Amino acid sequence: MLSKNALYLSKRYAGAITLRSVRKLQTDQGSYLRNPGSEPLTHATLGDVIAETAHKYPGRVAIRSVHEDITLTYEDLLKQADSLGCALRANGFQKGDRLGIWSHNCAGWAVALVAAARVGLISVFINPMYEKDELSFCVNKTKMKGLIIGDTIKNRDYYTFLNKIVPELQTSKELSLKSQIFPNLTSIITLGKEKLSGVSNADNLINSFRNNSEVSKYGQELKPEDASLCLFTSGTTGDPKAAIDSHYSVVNNSYFIGKRLLYQENQIICLQAPLFHALGSVVTLIASLRHGSTIVISAPTYNVAANVNALCAEKCTVITGTPTMYVDMLSHIKSRGDLPIKLNVALAAGAPCSPELIRQMNKEMKTDYVSALYGLTETTACVFHSQPGDSVDVVAETVGYLTDHSEVKVVNDKGEIVPFGTPGELIVRSYSNMICYWDEPEKTKKTFTEDGWLFTGDQFTISPDGYGKIVGRFKDIIVRGGENIAPKEIEDVLNTHPDIIASQIVGVPDERLGEELCAVLKLREGTNFTTQQMANYCSGRIARFKIPKLLKVIDEFPRTASGKIKRFKLKELVESGKI
Repeated sequence: MLSKNALYLSKRYAGAITLRSVRKLQTDQGSYLRNPGSEPLTHATLGDVIAETAHKYPGRVAIRSVHEDITLTYEDLLKQADSLGCALRANGFQKGDRLGIWSHNCAGWAVALVAAARVGLISVFINPMYEKDELSFCVNKTKMKGLIIGDTIKNRDYYTFLNKIVPELQTSKELSLKSQIFPNLTSIITLGKEKLSGVSNADNLINSFRNNSEVSKYGQELKPEDASLCLFTSGTTGDPKAAIDSHYSVVNNSYFIGKRLLYQENQIICLQAPLFHALGSVVTLIASLRHGSTIVISAPTYNVAANVNALCAEKCTVITGTPTMYVDMLSHIKSRGDLPIKLNVALAAGAPCSPELIRQMNKEMKTDYVSALYGLTETTACVFHSQPGDSVDVVAETVGYLTDHSEVKVVNDKGEIVPFGTPGELIVRSYSNMICYWDEPEKTKKTFTEDGWLFTGDQFTISPDGYGKIVGRFKDIIVRGGENIAPKEIEDVLNTHPDIIASQIVGVPDERLGEELCAVLKLREGTNFTTQQMANYCSGRIARFKIPKLLKVIDEFPRTASGKIKRFKLKELVESGKI
């Protein structure tokens, strides 16, 4: 039986899946589901639908950045974005050029995203924690033409960092960079106020093109099927891949995400996740902009105290984040006593959420309901998503109900559909599937079947009632606090150390983060290697969150008959304390 509150929420959900749709999900073909959708898909570009929201709610607050003390209404956001977009097009940018956004969470990040969408540029989201090699790879991989950088904050000086790898910046004219290491990059634009050599100021560009009279012309060049966003995956082998999502996929996936999170009810949404991540950008920011809600940015980077303060001071009604973030938040809330927090929805995504954590979120954060979500970079953001009214057990035990206008099936290693409830690989066919991996035709081809099914690499079971459950991962990805981390990237760094013969990175259970990184090393004879030495060596080579916190040494790795390392066996040895 549903509680009164759950029933109330179910009624509030205007786009709830009808009984007829639920029946359509059930087939006699084994583990196959199809959701025909509660309403038609929207054939439009991201720039057009955000403009539609702005024209509908011009005076409503779109972005409230607490740490910057900046408030942008929808009218402000659109005007600034159109001006910035027109400035870029007037200075040599063409439809389809890539514009990188390398910044912490701030109001300017949102302006840059909308600007690119309005004038036909492809936004490339870059982790602000990236070091030299990681940044260089992203810029050159996508042949990026422009890079927007954040203002200087504690522990992050983007301009000084760039000067170390782009010495030409000091003597370059604005928007005319000629870099040896980045041959396609012509423009560096700062979201800060300071005057920097070789760098354009976003505010100055906006002020110079306030008439933004050309924006409609640029918008008419675009089709919904054109590329809109580029997000980097955590590649399981080799370098990360750049997944390209269309305007069409982003417009619709964000819309249906927003409906299940009740964004259409003018919510005030607390952002915790970084905006470069799909959870921060598509699920939280863009979905909010699709429905006319308000995004509250409490801090430039993850900050528990700032997030709790924002919930209280800004009267937030929705919050999104990973389970780890909620563990931290609950601990902080309990230390402060009774706080004026009252939430309609809390979304926990990126990792499984325990029933006890959900109950604590309901109680301590006074949350009407907790929602779960599953998706991939390659599927824009969402494949399964809880519905309002789902019980605590359903939210904890599944990743939610199949999203609108999508098909999924679970197959064995021969590609055959397995019976409902039987584990296999989840594959997806949907409008939300990515266009391709940028400049990777062979990898793209391997990711799709000839008839458009995308391999997720995740081991799943699905049920006839439309819900999915993760059983495991075929990929080697480690999920640490909601961050997807590829072991090979860390191993490639460690293996360059003169004392290390070989390395393997495994994820071990962690109460707070879900998984923690453990390096298992084979060392040269007579050498010693400490956790601190490992941290020192990795620092500056990979982002801090990828540096393993645990270290184990082994004489020989367990291997298969063909000589491949048994990573699962290694994980068992670490967890059992045998190494």
